[in-house]
Amino acid sequence: MNGPVVVFPGQGAQRTGMGVDFCAEFPLARAVFTEASEAVGEDLFAVCRDRDPRLHLTEYTQPSVLTMEIAAYRVLITETGLAPAGFAGHSLGEYTALVAAGALELADAVRLVRARGALMQRAVPEGEGAMAALIRPDIAATGIRDLVAAAGVEIANDNSPDQLVVSGRATDVAALRETLARRVPDLRFVPLRVSAPFHSRLMRPIEAEFAARLAECAPRIRSARAVTVVSNYTGDFHRPETVADHLVRQISAPVRWTETMKVLTRTTADIYEIGPSAPLSKFFAALGHQVSAVSTVRQLREVAARHPAPAHTTAGRPRTLAALRPIAADGPAASRVAQRTAVAGELAVYRRAAGPPRMRLFCWPFAGGRATVYGEWRSLLPDWVEVCVAELPARQPFRAQEPIRAFGDLVESALAQVLPLTDLPFAFFGHSLGALTAYEVACRLPEGAAPVALFLGAVAAPHLPRPPRLSGLSDDDFRTAIGHYGGIPPEVRDTPEVMALFLPALRGDFEIFDDYRFTPRQPPRCPVHLYGGRADRQVATSQLEAWRDVLPRVLSTELFPGGHFFLTDQRDAVVASIADKLDALRPDAASIR
Repeated sequence: MNGPVVVFPGQGAQRTGMGVDFCAEFPLARAVFTEASEAVGEDLFAVCRDRDPRLHLTEYTQPSVLTMEIAAYRVLITETGLAPAGFAGHSLGEYTALVAAGALELADAVRLVRARGALMQRAVPEGEGAMAALIRPDIAATGIRDLVAAAGVEIANDNSPDQLVVSGRATDVAALRETLARRVPDLRFVPLRVSAPFHSRLMRPIEAEFAARLAECAPRIRSARAVTVVSNYTGDFHRPETVADHLVRQISAPVRWTETMKVLTRTTADIYEIGPSAPLSKFFAALGHQVSAVSTVRQLREVAARHPAPAHTTAGRPRTLAALRPIAADGPAASRVAQRTAVAGELAVYRRAAGPPRMRLFCWPFAGGRATVYGEWRSLLPDWVEVCVAELPARQPFRAQEPIRAFGDLVESALAQVLPLTDLPFAFFGHSLGALTAYEVACRLPEGAAPVALFLGAVAAPHLPRPPRLSGLSDDDFRTAIGHYGGIPPEVRDTPEVMALFLPALRGDFEIFDDYRFTPRQPPRCPVHLYGGRADRQVATSQLEAWRDVLPRVLSTELFPGGHFFLTDQRDAVVASIADKLDALRPDAASIR
């Protein structure tokens, strides 16, 4: 196996607030939480975000931890270009590993582990089972395994050369503690706060019912992809024909983590632990192996600094619609490409094509928006349209960049990025601040480099009186003012600590918007199409129509249900309208018709 390995911790790694920072920064992380929450019928983000006691109930712990881990994992590979060659997970973490490897669907996995957790909880009445960690250097040399077996207790986890975890009935575990205190006085005995004696024979009665739940998912399990995942049951890589059986047996069998680590460290030196906390890193350290932990966005930045996103397609990347980073093409579609053009501290342009492009559509961001807002447009537009999404600096949290604060600087940076890409016919789409940007860039392009169409949405014509400045308001007043626009996800808006992370970029964008001053210029003479929301309280239809005063070829105005952010609420309809109009402008349209 040539390439990095990713490992995932299991139950016990959970903490209040896990994943909140990822959701604040990345729509992709929010999408994972939404998908998982819908699958189990619970708001898993709220369970993680709030001081919710359910976070420590096995039935809720397991889907919450898995969801956080997949959210962080997908962000990591999307933002860095990391292409894992293998996966492993400790107990519950094995299910995360199977999702990351593409063997299990996320929705199936969260339903499975919720059922697994509920069954484990019911297997032994609370208080009758117990688990404990036994810690001592070179613990295998002490003969402890024989003492554990004699007490009627079992080894649940062989975690490292320095740690074993035991599991069994509470009375037997208590008796074992007394025995070990006499026989191995230098051993640390640490009772674990768990609700059941996991990975012991006391779990066997639930295996049949769990096997039935697993069988329901069988048609969707891609067992061939599991061969890159190490099995807890065997301590070696899965084989396709035994994946389901070994997942069932894993419930009552010990986790062979020491064997797992030895398998992984024989094949690679590059290992990453992704989870709410990083207990597995300590186990690897006992083998003299360093692991990079990713539990927070700050740690993501550190990893990303060592692994910048590549400029070309990277094999092994999962297909995520929200991501605009390069993704691997499958089979006959290998002609798909993705490229990135960026200058540190300046606007970046992310490019996505599904085939040889004949036209480019530049999409300009609204205030607070990231490139991922347009992530799914590529799949909704004709294959011959290359989507080029602009993103302002300081949006990538792992890159130290200065934000743009003046509108003139934004336009200059945009021109520098657009001009090299005007070798094909191109069009501009912009929403709100992005519409002003699209208009001004189009006006300032040199002769011979003009767009074939402008699509402008959710912004008043530039010559009209400017709205009140918002960027200089206090934080409380600023939050109130921008709340009238809508568009901020509830999980961000309603969580003060998350909103605090979101505000600086949003305030910076409003500085750009407030800095805009209209100057009459020779307008582009291309067709212009206006888009608005019928319930937009910020931009009246008359203010939108006033663009006809400054642009000579406004051909249409379309109003969609919704407010200022009809762009997201009515995405498919908006993109369908743009696709229809681009089709009429296709360079070879005459020969086709």
